[in-house]
Amino acid sequence: MMYLIATLLCLSSFTAFALAKTPHYKAVFGTRPEHALSQRYLIAAWIMLLLTLVIDVSQAIGYGSLIFCGQMALSVLLLAILLSFRPSWMRSLFYLLPAATLLITVSHVA
Repeated sequence: MMYLIATLLCLSSFTAFALAKTPHYKAVFGTRPEHALSQRYLIAAWIMLLLTLVIDVSQAIGYGSLIFCGQMALSVLLLAILLSFRPSWMRSLFYLLPAATLLITVSHVA
């Protein structure tokens, strides 16, 4: 269950990295992002990515970094395909990923 949370966090992180860039943000939302918004996306992305690494290493000490690399590769692949063919779907992903992560985390704790 923790690996699913880590994978969703990693996907959310790379979504934030992509939306911090003007061409991707414009393809998804149709406008240019403000500089402060891009900075917030970058900070949030780095925090989520580091949290993903912490979760992976805490769950599998020897292989945590390898799992982390696999999650990053999967996240980047999914986002590259999504941005190439259906960038408007990324708007839904932007809202659904945090909600799914929160629901899974709450159900895991309870």
